[in-house]
Amino acid sequence: MMDLLRALLPSICVGLLFWYVMRNILRADRTEREQIDKFYSEHEVSELGDNHESDVKLTATKPSDYEKSEHGKGDATRSHG
Repeated sequence: MMDLLRALLPSICVGLLFWYVMRNILRADRTEREQIDKFYSEHEVSELGDNHESDVKLTATKPSDYEKSEHGKGDATRSHG
């Protein structure tokens, strides 16, 4: 009986550790979601919609020197020798 307990003890400890970590992760996630809901309930959506500074603006970008070179095109030839 003692040999069986000694053989199962590491697996039991790892299982308890896994359970403890997962429990804390799920509790933290639940708490964070509650805080986010609380924040959005205190601040009306209309207040958040009036903030034009946070709007994402898409701008055209110029290709980099790397993209212009042979390496960026993927058609560079290698010399074998």
